[in-house]
Amino acid sequence: MGNTTTRQLATVSRAARWASLAVRVGLIGLVLAASAAPVLGQEDEKAVKKIIDLNKKALAAIDAKHFDVARDSLLQAVNVAKQANLLTHKMLARTYVHLGAVYFMGFEDRKSTLRYFGLAKSIRADIQLTPSLATPNLTAILDKASAEGGPAEAAEGSAKPSRRPPPRAPAQAVASEAAPPVVAHGVPELPAVLPADLYCPAMEEAPEGQEIVIRCAVKPTLKAERILLYFRASGAPTYAVAAMQNSPKGWLEASIPAETATGESLQYYCEARDSADNIVATNGQEDIPNPIILKPAAPGTTTLPPQVATGDKGEGEDALAGIKHEQENEILERGIHRRRQGAFWIGAGAGTGFGYHRASYLEWKGRNGPVESSGTHIAGLVTLYPEIGFLITDHFGIAAQGRIEYFPIEGSGDTQAGRPANGAIAVLGRGLYYLDLGAGNAQIQFSLDLGGGYYRYNYPPTNPGGKTKVPADPTKPNGPCKIDPATNDCIPAPTLLTDSIRSGPFLYGASVGFVYHLTHWFALNLELRFLGAGSHLGLLGEGYGSAQFSLGGKRPAQPGDAPPMERLPEEDEPEE
Repeated sequence: MGNTTTRQLATVSRAARWASLAVRVGLIGLVLAASAAPVLGQEDEKAVKKIIDLNKKALAAIDAKHFDVARDSLLQAVNVAKQANLLTHKMLARTYVHLGAVYFMGFEDRKSTLRYFGLAKSIRADIQLTPSLATPNLTAILDKASAEGGPAEAAEGSAKPSRRPPPRAPAQAVASEAAPPVVAHGVPELPAVLPADLYCPAMEEAPEGQEIVIRCAVKPTLKAERILLYFRASGAPTYAVAAMQNSPKGWLEASIPAETATGESLQYYCEARDSADNIVATNGQEDIPNPIILKPAAPGTTTLPPQVATGDKGEGEDALAGIKHEQENEILERGIHRRRQGAFWIGAGAGTGFGYHRASYLEWKGRNGPVESSGTHIAGLVTLYPEIGFLITDHFGIAAQGRIEYFPIEGSGDTQAGRPANGAIAVLGRGLYYLDLGAGNAQIQFSLDLGGGYYRYNYPPTNPGGKTKVPADPTKPNGPCKIDPATNDCIPAPTLLTDSIRSGPFLYGASVGFVYHLTHWFALNLELRFLGAGSHLGLLGEGYGSAQFSLGGKRPAQPGDAPPMERLPEEDEPEE
């Protein structure tokens, strides 16, 4: 019996020792876990801040209805969370909620909305919509997603391949032993408006073991000389670098080699540098790079070759030649003030003319006066030229121009009844063509003119003369005089008034001129024109200058101009 008691006591003693050891190990584990938690939080703090910043950027883009930009920012936030292994973090759930809202509001894709809401519910079952996005339709879809998303989908971003099908290869593409580089998500069109100075669409994932093409676009206003791609496999100590080149669709592209695309993920960022090699814009940073999750490539996958252009000049062409050209054009455009298509203008000018007329009676004296032989004479003392025009294209326009001629009436003592003309009026329709002088603000103007009215060659006062003598009487005028036969007195000879010869009423002509645009709304014009007239024949050359004031016209396209936003249709009730 004693032995039995001894064995029982020994058994109890061993059990107590094992229990004591388990308690001590458990306490040590709790202490280590408690001490490790703050360290883990410090390591993840930068990644969480990056996710928060990307979500803020996405919400601003959603508010501006730039849904492509919002989607790219949120996909980048998902990649940051996956890279930092924050698969159950509340900010990843919030990111999935925002992604679902983007696909519903911007792309009307309810299937993707349900998928992302389900992923969010798998992480936080009680998650609600962000207040700025809460609508009855989205709330109903989120409630529905809570029954469809399960724990199995919580790790979808890191364990399962994306449900989106891979880009379809062209029919003529065939698989080969040396697989060409992958072009992830196809080759999108270059956006009309870039959301950032250096815009590189976020890439969520790519096949493992194949070359990956990274695309960027840079605003022409940015003085960038080259774009560099930095990349490394996850965990690698240093980055490799590649210079980007132009592609046929306008992107700047560089490839990450297949040997780097191994493991679970890789990292990259891009820099734009100026002529002094200063960094002027970045997409990602060395300490917070953009991650790409690598997925095993499906056997026999057909891939597309990279579309990296070197241009017509072959290898070695400047990768930013197209951007430099745009920059040069923009700088020139800022100083160009020429009128644009659709512009109206009004002008006011003054000048005079000189021309030929055939032999004719003077217009006022008529057949009672002398016949003037053919010859050349001044047409008016001054002529005014009011004008209104419209530019149909940048270089062709039409105008209506008035021609108001004036000369003063001079002379006295004329016995002719009535009063002579002292001017003429005509109206001309004009077809105008403008030839640019280089890339500046000067233009040569050509015109063909057709209209009606008259222009007049004016004749100054004349004295027909007569018998004259110098009177002896000091009270008489001392100048030449005409003798009154009855009294033999000396009287002043009459002076004939100004007279004219006119040409018209059918007018036609052509001109050449020089136009200089001082501003977008003000220009100076010097013009030389030749006019013909019938049935009263006359040929006239005239010159004048005018000031022209413009209004309206098509504005040349500027970098950063946003296309008009279309109003989205009202959403229907969610599908059952």
